[in-house]
Amino acid sequence: MKSFASALANKLTDSRDLHHPGERHRVGLIESWVSIAGNLFLTLLKGLFGLLTNSLSLTADAVHSASDILSSLVVLIGFSLAKRQPDHEHPHGHGRIEYLSGLLIAVMLIGAGAAFAYNAYHRVSNNIYANPGLSAIAAVIIAIALKEFMYHFSAALGKKIDSEALAADAWHHRSDSLSSILVLIALTGSYLGIPALDAYFGFAVAVFIAYAGYKVARQSCSRLLGKAPDQALEQKISDCAREVPGVIDIHDLEVHDYGSWKVITMHIEVDGNITLDQAHKIAHQVEDHICARFYCNTLVHLDPR
Repeated sequence: MKSFASALANKLTDSRDLHHPGERHRVGLIESWVSIAGNLFLTLLKGLFGLLTNSLSLTADAVHSASDILSSLVVLIGFSLAKRQPDHEHPHGHGRIEYLSGLLIAVMLIGAGAAFAYNAYHRVSNNIYANPGLSAIAAVIIAIALKEFMYHFSAALGKKIDSEALAADAWHHRSDSLSSILVLIALTGSYLGIPALDAYFGFAVAVFIAYAGYKVARQSCSRLLGKAPDQALEQKISDCAREVPGVIDIHDLEVHDYGSWKVITMHIEVDGNITLDQAHKIAHQVEDHICARFYCNTLVHLDPR
């Protein structure tokens, strides 16, 4: 499942410049529409069998899949708004809307988890049990397989464009997959004569959903607060700057993340015996070289050695 999803993601992104904002937007749209289509099918499948068998865990799982549709729509809208051009009030563009999208997804997850935790408590208190059959169990197995594919596909695309929103959507798929495993255990137990398992596992699914929301919220807030870029990106930028003739070394590199757009500042060391005009030419070459590769705004400070 993982290899097939990764191969499909590679096919859709190979030979493309994924640093380009337009390509990021294209990848975001692909992931969103695949997620929407898959989750719509799963919502109908789980919802139908959940209602037919009066299963709280399966009905909760259906709503979890429905929330995945909403989260994918949030990602879709977020990517569409994030590509808007900079304006007077937002000189660095609107790319951080992508992170707000991830935060909104997290709030939706936490809310869904709280609602189903309450419903599980209500069922246990009132002895309301499910009556599942083999068809419901088969439906959950299909859902798990499809969700695992969607998780690996979204995660692969998110990693390729370093998107917090796609990573959040991928974890939303994974949380749905794992919660479906709990549902499978619950339905199997109920089918074998332990009906209370449905309500207890419904509560477990609710806790899992809320925890997934917490993780997504933490990651999104970290990006909104200015999380430092990973060392691999910093190394790529440093290597790019050192490719320009005349650059002896660089230091004090900072990357300000605005989603598809970044603002990079750095100090470069040049020979202190060259003229000021020559030094400024080197600085401009560094700025142009980095901007062409990473689609960003770069500011270089000169230090003579």
